[in-house]
Amino acid sequence: MVSHAKKKRLDFDDPNSLTDEDIVSLTGITKEQFEFLVSSVSKLKKSANRSPRTAIAILLVKLKTGLSHRYLATLFGIGSKRKVSKIVQQAKSALSEDFVPSYIGFHHISRDEIIENHTTNFATQLFSNFLSDSVITIMDGTYIYIQKSNKFKFQRRCFSMHKHRPLLKPMVVTSTDGYILSILGPYLADGKNNDASIVQHMMRSNDENMMKWFKKDDILILDRGFRDALEFLHACGFQTESPAFLAKSARQFSTEDANLSRLVTKIRWTVESVNARIKTWKYFDKVVPNIDILNLKEYLRIVGAICNKFKPPLITSVEEHCDIARSMLEKSKQPNLLQERVLKDKALGKRSREWVPLHDCKHYDNFPKLTVDYLRSLTFGVYQLYQAPNYADQHLDNDGDIDIFLHTVSSSIVQAKIQSRHTSCKQYCLWLEFNEDNDTHPVNGWFCECKAGARTVGCCAHVATILWYMGHARHTDYKTKTNRYSNAFKDASVDIETETDLESD
Repeated sequence: MVSHAKKKRLDFDDPNSLTDEDIVSLTGITKEQFEFLVSSVSKLKKSANRSPRTAIAILLVKLKTGLSHRYLATLFGIGSKRKVSKIVQQAKSALSEDFVPSYIGFHHISRDEIIENHTTNFATQLFSNFLSDSVITIMDGTYIYIQKSNKFKFQRRCFSMHKHRPLLKPMVVTSTDGYILSILGPYLADGKNNDASIVQHMMRSNDENMMKWFKKDDILILDRGFRDALEFLHACGFQTESPAFLAKSARQFSTEDANLSRLVTKIRWTVESVNARIKTWKYFDKVVPNIDILNLKEYLRIVGAICNKFKPPLITSVEEHCDIARSMLEKSKQPNLLQERVLKDKALGKRSREWVPLHDCKHYDNFPKLTVDYLRSLTFGVYQLYQAPNYADQHLDNDGDIDIFLHTVSSSIVQAKIQSRHTSCKQYCLWLEFNEDNDTHPVNGWFCECKAGARTVGCCAHVATILWYMGHARHTDYKTKTNRYSNAFKDASVDIETETDLESD
C-alpha cells in the first residue's frame, strides 16, 4: 500500500511522469519553462525531504490551484503540512532572490526598452503621436480577498466598504501591451486607501525609486478612481488620461466626453486583463488565509515575474493599428449629427410610438447586409460584438424568436428599443441611420439614450446588437440560445393555479 501511494503521488523529479499538459494545468507554465525556472534558482539545495524541483513545483501548484498545505502534502507524498509550509517558504525565498529581480520591478527594465518593445501602436498614436520619448504606463488596483481577523484594528483597516468584505489591494503598473513593470503594496482597503491616495503614497515614498525611473511628461492611463490624485500627478510632471465623469444631474455623457473615454478604454483594458491573468493562479482568486497574508507581496511578484518571462503580450502591434488609431482620433472630433437631429426634431425623438416586432418592420428586408469586418470597423473592437448575442438572447420569446421592437422613422432611419442588461424596468431607445445603396459605408450614424450612446468613436453595445442582428446574424446560420439557466430553477413570481382558483372558475 505504501509503495502504491508513493507511485501515485506527483513526481516532478521524473521528467516522464507528467505530460506537458499536466504540468501546465498544475503550475501554469510548460515543462520547458519549468526547467528554466528550476535552473535559474541556485540557492535552493537538495534536502532529505525534497529536491529543488519538488520545492519549486509545490509552490507553483499551491499558487496555481489554491490548495491548502494539507492537500499538497497528500499530493506530493510529504509527511505533514508543516513540512510543506517549510518547503514553500524555502522555494519562495529562492525565487524571490534568484528569479524575481530579473523580471519585475522598475529596476529590471529600462525606459527605452518599454518604449521600443512594450508600447503599442494604439497607445503611441492616440496619446503621444510617436513624437516624444514619453513612457506610457497604466495603473490599476486589484483586490485580494482575505479572512476576517480577530485583530480588530486590522479588520477595520482592511474592510472595503465598496466590496463589503475584508481585502488587500495590490497596485499593478503595466505597459500598454500588458508587460508588468511592478506590483506594489498590497495596501489596506479602508477609505484612506483608495486608488488616489495609494498612487500619491507610492510617489511620495518613491517606491522602488520609481520617481527616478519616470520622467517629466510621462503619460499615466488611469481610471476614474484616481480623480483626487490628478492634481498631484500633474504637479509631479505627469500627463494623465482617464475616462470622463458624468456631470451632476446629467443622464448621458456628451459626445466629446464619451469619445475621449473610449480612447482611454481602448488602451486601459490591458491592465484589467493583466489582473485577470494573475488570478488564473487560483490562490489569488480565493480567500487568502490570514496565516499566509504576510507572504502575499512575494507571491504576487513571483507570479508577475513568471507572466513577464513566459506569457505572450496581451496585444501585439501591427501596422493596421496605426490606421485604426488615426481613424479613432478623426472620429473623436466629429459631432453626433444623428443625436442633434433627434434632440432637435420632436417627432424624430418621440418615444410613444406604434412599435412593431423586428421581423414585421418594413426596413427588415432592405436593411443592408454587414460583414463582421465592417462591424468591427464601426465598434473599434470586439467587446460590443461579443455582447451583442447576449443582448439578443434576452429578447427571445417563448417560440425562440427575437422580440425586439422597431419603429420606422423615415426611409433611412429606424428607431429601436432594447432591454438593459442591468435593470429590468429600463429600456433604451436608439436610432440608426443607414443607406442601403451605399455598399462602402451603409451605416451613416447612430444614437442611443444610454450613458455612452452619443459617442462617434465606436458605438455602444445596444446599437451594436441591432446592427449585428439586422445586418449580419439573420443572414447566417446563427441560432439563438435557449435560456437553460432560468428554466432550470423555480420562480416564485410565477402565478400557480390552485384548487381554489379552479373552483372559483
